Amino acid sequence: MGANKTKLNKNILQHLVNRTNRSPAEIKAMYAIFRRHFPSGKVESPQDLCRCLQKFSLVPIGYTDQKAFERLYRLFDVQNRNPKHDSGIDFFHFMTVSNILERGTTAEKIILYFQSFDVDNDQKITRDDLEVCLPPTVESRQLIQQLLRQWDMNRDGVVTLEDFQQYVMSNPDLLPMFADANERIRMNSVTLESSRDNNRYVNVYNINRGTFATSQ
Repeated sequence: MGANKTKLNKNILQHLVNRTNRSPAEIKAMYAIFRRHFPSGKVESPQDLCRCLQKFSLVPIGYTDQKAFERLYRLFDVQNRNPKHDSGIDFFHFMTVSNILERGTTAEKIILYFQSFDVDNDQKITRDDLEVCLPPTVESRQLIQQLLRQWDMNRDGVVTLEDFQQYVMSNPDLLPMFADANERIRMNSVTLESSRDNNRYVNVYNINRGTFATSQ
């Protein structure tokens, strides 16, 4: 009975094979590592997510920026905003989100980031949403005003997915983070070899970026 609790469900396995283009053997091996380090079957904090990403060599071992992992945790935890889901990031959601960040299309990444800011799942980003995402400081209040002003592309007082997508696509500095795998390869091909490894982590996992505000 104990073994059954740690065995990956066949339907979930097949879904991950289809979604990630990884082999069943590779996914099973990753699941075994995941369960060995997270016996509860859940990643339950930004610190846990840091360890998890490092176990799978998805971010550098020496990278420990707490604020960066808090931003990442919000991305991975998007699915669990639904009250029907338990808290924490299970293996399925970990694999799904990491696959979008590494191999997803630009559209998939924009939707993922939009959902991470849309805390109450009402299909728009509001001041209340951003106040949950940012610490309660004077600087944060100023940043929230700036973000809402910049993201509301059609100036109707609401930041929708269409607004957010238009904002990202109109800002070249943000595009490397949202580029698909082929486009990242093209971008990296014109950078110095010494910076290529760092660009992989920065562009894919957004580990060194602040919230998406552009200078005035």
